[in-house]
Amino acid sequence: MTDIPIANKMIDTNLIMDLSKKQKHNIELKEAAEQFESLFVSELLKRANAAKLAQGVLSSNAEDTYTSLLNQERSQMFAREHNFGIAEALIRQFGGSEPVNKKQPSFNRE
Repeated sequence: MTDIPIANKMIDTNLIMDLSKKQKHNIELKEAAEQFESLFVSELLKRANAAKLAQGVLSSNAEDTYTSLLNQERSQMFAREHNFGIAEALIRQFGGSEPVNKKQPSFNRE
């Protein structure tokens, strides 16, 4: 009779290990999806800045570098604070069960 409680404890331990692996996978998937969304937004900002009509008088490579770094920071902030839906779609596509907790899309102005 002592074998049954030991078997139950082993099963519970295995379930706990499986749950912790799934949670870790979901967290890693969420982080990767948010990083991809940040890269996407960064590329949008990069293309928007490249569409300028003329070089300024004081334009330089240093300004281009600064703008690039500023766009990276902005894209991370936008991806963190706004919901573009890209991260959620990636999480759903790759099997994550945990929704991304972000603000609702702010495209509609009331």
